[in-house]
Amino acid sequence: MAKRNIIIVSLDEIRPDHLSCYGYKKINTPAINQVAKEGVRFETCITSSELTPIAMGSVITGKYPNKHGMRDPYCSITGPSIAQILKKNGYLTAGFVGNGLLSKQCGFAEGFDFWNEASQDTSWLTLQYPGVDSEEIIYEGNYWVEEFFKWLKNNYREEFFIWGHFYETHEGSEHALLKKGLIKEGELPEFGYYDAKIKMADEKLVGRLLKALDELDISENTTLVVMSDHGTNFGEHLAGPIPWRQGGVRYPQHTTMYDHDLKVAMIMKGGGLPKEKKIEGMVRSIDLAPTLLDLAGIATEEYDFDGSSLLPVIEKGEAGDKEVYSEDLFEVRGEGALQSIRTDTSKFIRNLTLGTEEYYDLRKDPEEQNNNMEKIDKGTIINLRKKLNAFLRTTVSKNKVLGQKEKDRIDERLRGLGYIK
Repeated sequence: MAKRNIIIVSLDEIRPDHLSCYGYKKINTPAINQVAKEGVRFETCITSSELTPIAMGSVITGKYPNKHGMRDPYCSITGPSIAQILKKNGYLTAGFVGNGLLSKQCGFAEGFDFWNEASQDTSWLTLQYPGVDSEEIIYEGNYWVEEFFKWLKNNYREEFFIWGHFYETHEGSEHALLKKGLIKEGELPEFGYYDAKIKMADEKLVGRLLKALDELDISENTTLVVMSDHGTNFGEHLAGPIPWRQGGVRYPQHTTMYDHDLKVAMIMKGGGLPKEKKIEGMVRSIDLAPTLLDLAGIATEEYDFDGSSLLPVIEKGEAGDKEVYSEDLFEVRGEGALQSIRTDTSKFIRNLTLGTEEYYDLRKDPEEQNNNMEKIDKGTIINLRKKLNAFLRTTVSKNKVLGQKEKDRIDERLRGLGYIK
């Protein structure tokens, strides 16, 4: 089989409806548009969580959280991840991350020959903990772009896999980006310069990557995925103010099971994929790893994926009727421990902490504003509850148990990121 490199670029906190290839008019994202024009765009892709380590844990393992074990920031992910599988099959692997929750400490570096995470030199947020030695400072943010292209230039002759998780599109990065001149003061300032960050990522990362792949003459032999880990809420559903943000700023924040938090961008191109193809219907972020392995000709039967290859879906042009499970059981975020099951036409949401349930008809109410629980028959609801119950038990045994000191440090990190109060 011909050489096929694989690159995943995941952009933190990006809603697909703010990319011009998905119809957004306020800004233009020409590089991401080019990926869509030269490849496949999935109209509706749903993530397994609106909390990054859980969402990306599912992306890189092709499994739901109960199987990969990353259910809150105190856990360690259990593979094999796509990096481990590809490494086993002779790939050179490299990972670049800026979100401090995607850490070596939590197992995300497993399977990567080269790993680049936030450090004192790269971070835009530094947290010093009282009574903690200096070497245990936590760093958040990592503009790894230059290191990414340096690694690519040095290793493109090998068969490679790269995962780059770009955190600079997340809320809170705007101050560092303004200081670096990567975004301009007063230009698209809404929601913490949200659109300005997307334009920056499109030009400085995706656009530069497309040019580099062409210059290195590996574009056709490289499967490129541009996606997001989760979306965010701009006020479509009322959320409480976040105390640590100045001025009582409420949005953006992502703490719900509504589509604005769970619907993600997913676009891919490369040899073996059709050009300028839009896939209708719902797919899942857990489907990505099996799809990429299928494209690379690597058998997947032994890995017990929850996701499945999307190559038949791509050939057909539309997804079949599937369900997707999503969760955020880390109940100190938002309004409690949350679970949901979504189909093409409906969504069931359960809040385990508050004991509330919601049911939405997505055909008539895509904005999820009218809770229809009273109209759903008891048998249907019981069946949905049983499905959600089945996901509550973590089935992996190799789960990390952290001491209280480590948990306290992680809590401080989460506060710095705006994830908990």
